[in-house]
Amino acid sequence: MTPSQYLVQRVAGYANLDEDERLAIGEFSLLWAAFEGAVCGTEAKPSVLLQVPVTLQKIGRLDMDPYDAALAHFRNRYFANGEFTHYFDGLHLEKGSQQNAERVRVAMSGVNTGPVEVLQALLLICHRLRNNLFHGVKMQYGIAGQRENFQHACCILMAVMDRHPPAY
Repeated sequence: MTPSQYLVQRVAGYANLDEDERLAIGEFSLLWAAFEGAVCGTEAKPSVLLQVPVTLQKIGRLDMDPYDAALAHFRNRYFANGEFTHYFDGLHLEKGSQQNAERVRVAMSGVNTGPVEVLQALLLICHRLRNNLFHGVKMQYGIAGQRENFQHACCILMAVMDRHPPAY
């Protein structure tokens, strides 16, 4: 039995995912590993992620254009009609620091639009997507509806990798 066959048979909701959803999950998983090694020196914890935009700004490579579509997606998903959505709660930002949760809140609500702060928030969202995937939270509801999240997260990670000096 292949791992894909096993997942279809034994993991709730996996059989209902279409190929694009499965591909997005797999690509995110591999890209996260590459990102963590190349940009974070194998330590992609929030304190390290928060320094990435600072470094990009210092070296003159913090252009926000590559992040615009992802920012629009995550703002629409997490902050709609002037309030935070249930999807925002699903990030489980409370598992990290309250300060980082607040960073994401102010960036997603548009209160803080500084490039460093916005990219910090986007990277913290990517980190929560990673944690929620790798620690099983997303499996609790059959991992449905995540394709766009993972695709946009991949765009963020690739844009950072293209601009950040390698950690190795």
